[in-house]
Amino acid sequence: MAVEAYTFQLSACRELMESHPESLVIRQQVEALEDAMPDKPGIAVSFCLTLIETTSKTILVDRGQAPDGAWEAPKLIAETTKFLHLGIHGDGHTDPTLKNGAEKLLRGVNSIIDGVMEIRNAHGAAAHGSDAYAPMLDARYAEILARATDAVVGLLFKTHLNGSGKAPLARLRYGDHNDFDEWIDNDFGPFEVLETPLVASEALFRTDNNAYRTALVAFKQEQDGAREQQEEQPDGGEAEV
Repeated sequence: MAVEAYTFQLSACRELMESHPESLVIRQQVEALEDAMPDKPGIAVSFCLTLIETTSKTILVDRGQAPDGAWEAPKLIAETTKFLHLGIHGDGHTDPTLKNGAEKLLRGVNSIIDGVMEIRNAHGAAAHGSDAYAPMLDARYAEILARATDAVVGLLFKTHLNGSGKAPLARLRYGDHNDFDEWIDNDFGPFEVLETPLVASEALFRTDNNAYRTALVAFKQEQDGAREQQEEQPDGGEAEV
């Protein structure tokens, strides 16, 4: 009976990679970590910390911030969480209980980061001057760290994307605002050029990003205005003339 090949994938990290398809840095880190399991646990552990740092820096730049190159993982996480909108439901209102629970989860992230850094410094491929005959890290611990890293990346990045629906990010990605894209596509197109179908919203995003952003801001402002007007209107009543 043939033995099935060992495959190791990080679901949240792959979502991050798919959200930034042009980023060879993220792709290289995710694939290197996955490929290192289970035979190269030291390399896997080293990339765990690198991925967390890359995720934090990506979120900060998306939010229009310039992370300091000297910041290490704990500082990066602390700065990143300042820009995450915790406890927000899909309709935009904040749930205090959910917000409190999410904040506790983020405090737990700091403990995970500390653990990743400690094991990485002792057993990672980039560890500081390890003894050539030091025992290798057990692959089981490397997998635990990799799964924990995937959970941290998922929590940070999904919370970041959830909060991006209210206002365009400093760095836009096509697909972040599906309601806006659908609004464009319903009014324009579909088009075909040399037998190649073109989607109106994507064509605008790729050819004139500033025009796309300007229209997106206006669309969001109109949505917010309609929502505020609806909230001010008494339940079941009509707006006063």
